Amino acid sequence: MIARRLFTIRNRYDASAAAEKLSLLKELGDDNFSKAAELTKLHSALCFIRAFPDSAGHYRLVRKELGSMERRVEALSRAEQAKLTDSGIIGTPVHYEYSYEVANWLARKVPGAVSIDWEDTDDPPGLDQILAQLIRPSEDEYLDSGLVSGKEWIELASENTRGTDFDWLIAQLGEEQNLSMWAQLYNQTELWLAWDLSSSRFSKSLNTFPVKQVAFRHNGMRRPLGSPKREIMRPVESVGRLTPREGAKMIDVAMAALAVRHRETLHFNYANPREVYLADIGDGVVIAIFGLRERHRYPIECTMGYLLLSNGVPIGYGGGSILFKQNNIGLNIFDEYRGSEAAFLWVQVMRAYHHVTGCTRYIANAYQFGGGNDEALKSGAFWFYYRLGYRPVEKKIRKLAKREFVKIKRNRNYRSDIKILRRLASCDMHLTLPGAKPSDLIDERWFETISMLATKEIAAAGGPTRKAAAINVAKQLATDIGIRSLSGWSAPERRAFEGIAPIAASTKPRNWSPEAKRAMRQLLRAKGGDSEARFARLLGRHETFLSALRSACRRAALQ
Repeated sequence: MIARRLFTIRNRYDASAAAEKLSLLKELGDDNFSKAAELTKLHSALCFIRAFPDSAGHYRLVRKELGSMERRVEALSRAEQAKLTDSGIIGTPVHYEYSYEVANWLARKVPGAVSIDWEDTDDPPGLDQILAQLIRPSEDEYLDSGLVSGKEWIELASENTRGTDFDWLIAQLGEEQNLSMWAQLYNQTELWLAWDLSSSRFSKSLNTFPVKQVAFRHNGMRRPLGSPKREIMRPVESVGRLTPREGAKMIDVAMAALAVRHRETLHFNYANPREVYLADIGDGVVIAIFGLRERHRYPIECTMGYLLLSNGVPIGYGGGSILFKQNNIGLNIFDEYRGSEAAFLWVQVMRAYHHVTGCTRYIANAYQFGGGNDEALKSGAFWFYYRLGYRPVEKKIRKLAKREFVKIKRNRNYRSDIKILRRLASCDMHLTLPGAKPSDLIDERWFETISMLATKEIAAAGGPTRKAAAINVAKQLATDIGIRSLSGWSAPERRAFEGIAPIAASTKPRNWSPEAKRAMRQLLRAKGGDSEARFARLLGRHETFLSALRSACRRAALQ
């Protein structure tokens, strides 16, 4: 009863609700819960109030309760404890088939807490390919004999080492020079892991980024006021860049927040601890924006993920792919924090990206609001985006949306039927800021065309191998835009230059103006620099490159 009531009023912030929340928190005391469902409901309410506390008293009590959550889990019967598997609550297990990148992070951050989940099979598909790379010539007869399973062989091989079977396996795959091969082999293996969250600082219950001061929600949740577009363009007063050490801590919080929820994203897996921006949007909420490590950046797109935190608690995440002046971006609020201030936060995320990268067009793919996504369709996600200024890119769908919105404004009880919602979700939506032009857009259907143009440039360059041909493309591009030598460039800068060169060469920059060439030299060097956000800003300003690439794509489409 206490858990259900606390959950019901968790996001109410009037004086009566604040007093009742405080009373309920005090009533919890040493009482135990007998049902996993009740404990889950309580945990969700506590997480929400920790992120958005009414007062210091509320905050102190919820932290105390979350700190004792493992005791409550242990007090449940075994049958009820089993129902908390994959809940992410402290003291419970998580079972999942993680990628190599997340598995490697787990091995480094929580040694001894993760083991291979052998429940369904002793020989997961693909494991034999990994073991074949690990054995010595003197061992292959036994492993190949069929007398021993992969599980049994690992138990034998690791019996005199510390840690779990998983720790042992990842340690064998740690040779830097073969990292790409190990990652590929591991990801081909259907290897399920069991992560024990006992006393884990990475559980949903304890995973936070340290903050100097806690903000209290005296006025409740915020909503977008006035024009979302004006708000997006309003400068963010406080945007800082974390130290590498702080950046690494923020990446850990982000990785854990997703891993316990059976999620992962390249934005966090490959995040650069030296490029983490922190935008403060008030009331204890910050947006951490992550650049990618140089080796994992895309040739021309700038891909930057973000983590939303309230009082240090991760409450949501997403990622943006920036190309010239456009940003394909999405928002995910974790379940525990639904019912907070999603619309306000979404506007602030776009505001932070506008500040950091300079983008003026935001793209929401149809899937986000119902295209092939029934959950989003039924939730009315289309209207969430529409109210914030997004509009369908197809003219006939824009007209339909306008007619439907008039009906909604006239009658609060009106709901678009499912057939109409499916039509509305049949194309992407864009939000364009003042000054954005149709000629700024790179149609996402052209991404394949851009890749094809790169292939044609490499093929035309000639050479005994494709690697040699790609080097020839880079050399010719350097000549065309006035780079005399790359000897003063760092290894990451040279690597990034060779990666983007075939795309840049396809725009035929030899005849560009001196100013455009100078800007291109600066842009291409920035791709391998220490700030991908700087590359994004420079890319958005290079009108000549944008125009030439659009023209190349149109010409290719006509051939």
